[in-house]
Amino acid sequence: MTAPTRAAGSTTGFLEESPGNRSAMRLMCLLALLASIGFAAVTMVRSAPMLTRDSSGQETLTSPPRDDTGIVISFAFLLAAFAPKVLQKFAEQRLGDLKSSGLRELVLDAVSGSMDRQPAAAATLTPTPTEDPRLRPLLEEVERLRAEIERSRTPIQVSAATPVPPPAPALTPLERIRLGGSL
Repeated sequence: MTAPTRAAGSTTGFLEESPGNRSAMRLMCLLALLASIGFAAVTMVRSAPMLTRDSSGQETLTSPPRDDTGIVISFAFLLAAFAPKVLQKFAEQRLGDLKSSGLRELVLDAVSGSMDRQPAAAATLTPTPTEDPRLRPLLEEVERLRAEIERSRTPIQVSAATPVPPPAPALTPLERIRLGGSL
């Protein structure tokens, strides 16, 4: 069963990322929103004051004890409804920035190139600047950082450990009593 095809000018549906591309994340966010609304309704009904009548016919308004569990669960579902989509948009914007800088294609080319290689050529997995001229500045920066780390390392001075005397043996309850103490 395939999804129906749409015209190029059609708009996206309610649970679609793009025309014809359904989004499970949007569905899960919608379900979390509905669960949050449901828990909030149950919490409001449970916390509503109740009108009671005693044997003499006197009406009293009693409130149930305060319980924040429903509020916490409703807030958790609200967070689950909106946070994933915010994170997705943030990630898409960051990947869009990478795409405009050309670094995204460089990383994808390097990954796909290393997957195409044979396992026997494991020593040649690191690309050299001659393979791709775009890698040269990155490799030079890595080498510069490695050299800087090596220069900043200081040797660790280790001194001989002084011997520690063994702890005194613990007193028995009878010895504690003889010394004037109590158990």
